[in-house]
Amino acid sequence: MLGERIRTLRKKMRMTATELARRVKTSPSHISEIERGEKTPSLNLLVKIAKELQTSIDYLTGLEGFSKKALDVTEVALLDQASVTAAGKALDQTGIYPVVEEMIYVPEDALGPVGDIPPFAVRISGESMIGAGITDNSIVVINPNAEVGQGDVALVSIGNEWTVKYIYTKADGSLELRPANPSYSPIFFDKEDLISGLVKVIGKVVWIIGKPKKEF
Repeated sequence: MLGERIRTLRKKMRMTATELARRVKTSPSHISEIERGEKTPSLNLLVKIAKELQTSIDYLTGLEGFSKKALDVTEVALLDQASVTAAGKALDQTGIYPVVEEMIYVPEDALGPVGDIPPFAVRISGESMIGAGITDNSIVVINPNAEVGQGDVALVSIGNEWTVKYIYTKADGSLELRPANPSYSPIFFDKEDLISGLVKVIGKVVWIIGKPKKEF
């Protein structure tokens, strides 16, 4: 049903698969595979397709008319790699994002508590958290307003760098950043490192998008 409705609406708008692919930043072959029912689009791609075809996710998925919508989504800024640390240090005061790579779409109920600092997303480089389902080039969504508890995955700034790790706070106030890959070692910081601002827990990881940089 999904693929058929996409193809029907696309043709009604006299839009080629190539043009739709260009607008949603994917390949024509991927659009064709979706329309034939051979592939299922990611949430991010599905929202983009619905917008270009001037329809809703509920219609495309066949859930229109139900009391509960298929998905209520929120736009979240995917930050440029070099801007992530600035997000943790400057966003507290300004509420304004640094350089934004693109906007992505996330289910509203996945974000958690709403606060003054808007959620944002970062692209992961490396395999240190592969055991948590966070692979190289994955996108993780960070909510700075969500409480970070023992064993939660969070984004942490360390000087001018950042990392995503499991968080464990010790009784003496020190911090352990634990990877989810046995090939990597934990990183430890003293309480003084936190007080000085050298190390800062920016926010909790609330959503993971495991996909390549381009949706092919």
